[in-house]
Amino acid sequence: MVSIGARKKNSSLGFCTKRVVVIVSALALLALGLHAWSLICSSEHDILQHSVENPMNATSSGAAVQTETNQIGTNDRIIGGDSDAMSEVEKEKLKQKMEAWVYEPKNINYFWKKMGDRPFQREFYSRLGKGNFNRLLDVGARSYNKLCKDLINSTSVEYFQMEPNLPPDPSDLKNDGLLECYMNEVREKYPDQGSSFDLVIDFGVFGWKLVQNEFDDTKVKGYVNSVTWLLRDKGCWVLKTDQGWVPNEVEFFDKHILPYFTMKDFDNHAYESGHSIKGGNFNFFFFFT
Repeated sequence: MVSIGARKKNSSLGFCTKRVVVIVSALALLALGLHAWSLICSSEHDILQHSVENPMNATSSGAAVQTETNQIGTNDRIIGGDSDAMSEVEKEKLKQKMEAWVYEPKNINYFWKKMGDRPFQREFYSRLGKGNFNRLLDVGARSYNKLCKDLINSTSVEYFQMEPNLPPDPSDLKNDGLLECYMNEVREKYPDQGSSFDLVIDFGVFGWKLVQNEFDDTKVKGYVNSVTWLLRDKGCWVLKTDQGWVPNEVEFFDKHILPYFTMKDFDNHAYESGHSIKGGNFNFFFFFT
């Protein structure tokens, strides 16, 4: 016969065991929750950092990536591919890459004030209406870029954009002219635009790792030569690069860019070439013809 003391002891042990099981289960669920949250944050960070900026970077709070599926078939020309010769697997990979390329943020004001390098870009565009640049070309245009012309805020500055895949509502674009092509196509499609721009703004296109991963030396040379062809004497190519966009940035510049350009500071030393923000995640270089 079990004594009352033994029963109490067994009951106490059972209660403690149950508490331990409950605590362990709760900790396990908490760990799973934290892991899931880290995956979500990581995914959001990738979208924020690599959705084209311009092509370009970053999305706003609650924004969704929007893919223009009817354009995916031609987007491979960004990397010089041939959609007819691509396998289904390659086309699917390209489609996934392009989801970042054509996204549109829902909250444009939040996007420009808070996301990624946009606060710096607001400051940069605002300087352009007061400088010595009369005709500008911005590479890449989404609906959120309609703010750029307002930031420049000058009736004497012509603001052009280059974009092969227009946003869902092309009327969202705000510019003085549109070159509807890729950079490597510009000579063929717009032969009258040679030596016509004082400034080429390249934020989130050439300096984006996704593009460089698909470029070979021939495509790089074609892109750089097209920029050179567009610029007037003493014109400037403003190039934004993401961290890790090429394996060795110095070697890349020496091989592909500096034979045609001189790296200098911008606008009477307002920004040094190599200007870095967000802990080196984004860098801005100024190349002059």
